[in-house]
Amino acid sequence: MTIQFPILYERKKGPQTPNFRKLSGMLRDGTPTKIPIDRERVMLCHGGIGIKMIFVCDIMEKIQQLSGEIKTWRDGNFLYIKDKELFYDLIFNLDIFIFELYSVLDYLALEIAEILKSRVKKNKIKYFTDLKNALSLDPKIKLQVDNFQGQPWFKYFHKMRIRVVHMLPVNLMFLLYGKAVEFPFFPDDPRHVRSTCIQKYDPSTECKKWLEEVFDFIDNMCRDLGRELFGS
Repeated sequence: MTIQFPILYERKKGPQTPNFRKLSGMLRDGTPTKIPIDRERVMLCHGGIGIKMIFVCDIMEKIQQLSGEIKTWRDGNFLYIKDKELFYDLIFNLDIFIFELYSVLDYLALEIAEILKSRVKKNKIKYFTDLKNALSLDPKIKLQVDNFQGQPWFKYFHKMRIRVVHMLPVNLMFLLYGKAVEFPFFPDDPRHVRSTCIQKYDPSTECKKWLEEVFDFIDNMCRDLGRELFGS
């Protein structure tokens, strides 16, 4: 029985992705493909992307809400926070957002490997960054992947994801001295355990930019994958 993902058609939040929805529909409806695929495996990958997109839209909404509610004031070299519970809630959601948004790209890499398995050694594709070393990847798709991974914002986002998963949570810039804290700006260099925040990267602004860029990339990739599969 073909797997169904009705939830993919219900997303109201976040940037719209018409090519993603179109590909979802053609996979769901059994439209014949130009190349042989395991439709259910492709749908599992595609469905995973859609569900993760829903997650990050909900988390983004929470981050924006919390960013507007946290009250701070400056005294000397420190910023003080009125409600520490809101602050910790923001940190918690930032951690989840970074992890889940990057997971969207990892799911996409798995879908690409599954669809183009005749040209990609899919057992070598486990993460999004593996695509840069994929053999015989379609030139148009390869160019998009290379351009995307080469953008400065993505390189920074990738470092933040590594930090969250392998080093410390987002509160790496959190400094507690009694009641005094430095407001949670993203660090200038996520690779260092103790990093400066001179650039004052606002978490809400940066997360919104990352989400929009990733969703736009996903939609463009779905357009090209749809052409590979269905010719349209």
